[in-house]
Amino acid sequence: MPINDYGVLAGTAVDRRREGATDTPHYQIHLRDEQGVDYRAAVNVLSQQSPPDLLHFASEDFRHPVTSLLPPAGSGWTALPSRPGTASLDFVRGHLFDRSAMQVLPPDAPGPNNDLADLLDHYVQRAIADTSARLYVLGQRFGPEPDVPDKVFGFLPGNGVHDVHMNQGNSGRFTSDDGVYQDGGLLIHLPAENRWAAVFLAFQSQSWHTDDRTGHALGSSVPHQPGTPRPAHGRH
Repeated sequence: MPINDYGVLAGTAVDRRREGATDTPHYQIHLRDEQGVDYRAAVNVLSQQSPPDLLHFASEDFRHPVTSLLPPAGSGWTALPSRPGTASLDFVRGHLFDRSAMQVLPPDAPGPNNDLADLLDHYVQRAIADTSARLYVLGQRFGPEPDVPDKVFGFLPGNGVHDVHMNQGNSGRFTSDDGVYQDGGLLIHLPAENRWAAVFLAFQSQSWHTDDRTGHALGSSVPHQPGTPRPAHGRH
């Protein structure tokens, strides 16, 4: 069955952590909506299984009709239906980007501008500094947990979004997460510059040949091509 409670979190970035207090490595973003409600976006930066490093596509000038379908800036959490013609993302069917342009990055490495945490920092730190910037994080909601403070930023109630990556074409125990029009992503609106930026992530394990109804992988594995996902076993 697909992931539960798919949607989009719209808010302002107020803080970030390159490493969070989680069982697997994540890049953590603290967001706040217009009503003052706090959220955490947990973005995977490493797979639990081999090959561990994630694929990414990033755009400084993202242009796609989906941006006009997003809820109002700062509106907090909005559940989305998993179907075309909405703000729901589908990496296979939505024509969001050229998947052959995706590149592999390690989660964290010595030196500047050479890992996934650096890439996310580039966008999120800019959004924190620009008070007019607004983030939209698509994925699966967790919480709210009224009596449990957030384990990274400490706000109460614990509340946020995870699975901010491709959510179809999985293998093994993760096939239960498969679905269409339920992929995750990070979109940043920069109104002062009249443009959008975007980051999309996928596991090297995930197949891009998926069933139009279930999102399950179809066919046999194909040889990995440079810059494209490899249908093997891996996950966050």
